[in-house]
Amino acid sequence: MKEKRKKIEAAGYEVTDSAEWLGLDTAERTIVAMRISLAEELDRLRKEKKLSQSDLAKILGTRQPGVSRLISDPSATTLDALVRALLTLGATSRHIAAFL
Repeated sequence: MKEKRKKIEAAGYEVTDSAEWLGLDTAERTIVAMRISLAEELDRLRKEKKLSQSDLAKILGTRQPGVSRLISDPSATTLDALVRALLTLGATSRHIAAFL
């Protein structure tokens, strides 16, 4: 991997990560990481409870595509929505805090 990076840089390109490329500051990077962590935990908890995305959508009062977006594209949702979904599935505030 380091060798590939050196070749790219030698060709005049800059190697960066997506957050740097998007110009995210530290706070924005942290929020993105929090959203991803909560979305992953929501999906894990959903599977643990043997719920389909449609089942979870009914519980949350939404439709399956909304649940799919919540899980697969946390950047398109709010921290509030993720926390609310986790609480609805029975997660405690302490459990949720462990993922922040």
